[in-house]
Amino acid sequence: MKFKLSPRIALVIIAAVFFLPLALAWLMYTGTIEFQPHATRNLGHLVQPAVPVDWANVSLDDSGKQPVGSAFARHWLILHAVPSPCNESCLQQVTDLRQVHRASGRQQSRIRLALLHDFEDAEDAAALKDIYAEFKLLENPNGNLWRALDQVAKRSEPAATARSSTYLIDPLGNIMLFYAAGYDPNDLKSDLKRLLTWSKLDEQS
Repeated sequence: MKFKLSPRIALVIIAAVFFLPLALAWLMYTGTIEFQPHATRNLGHLVQPAVPVDWANVSLDDSGKQPVGSAFARHWLILHAVPSPCNESCLQQVTDLRQVHRASGRQQSRIRLALLHDFEDAEDAAALKDIYAEFKLLENPNGNLWRALDQVAKRSEPAATARSSTYLIDPLGNIMLFYAAGYDPNDLKSDLKRLLTWSKLDEQS
């Protein structure tokens, strides 16, 4: 004997299969249901707790009188610490960051790019800007930012340093993710894409 569902019951089952995942996703998104996975999906090193960036004593190449922090406010910031000298490998890393930004498509306006350097020769700094006009060049003469970035690096990987490493900073000015020297730029691209899809931090007033 064949078991036959009534049309009404069949319709209820179909509706439940369709709407239940949507309802669960919404409850998790709004925080009504708290869910923390055992492992995060980020490919960079998650900085816990997040470290706020101190922009004091940091100068920005084209900011005029604008404070450095306000130049990046309400944007996701990719901050790369450039080694000195900047050899071919270094230039390739910087070029990769350009490609990460370009690959973000219509989300580009939500992202800022900054290169922290300590070059004595202005031509060396200009060469970085020639790679991509969107780069903001930062200098930190008293070294407070360099030291803070080194501390974040060593917390993530004991042998790591700020030089040649990249940091993803949220729109509130906190270092969220760290990428040690030699990382795959596709990891940064993937993490950034996920954050831009789900986060609304840069839309807050």
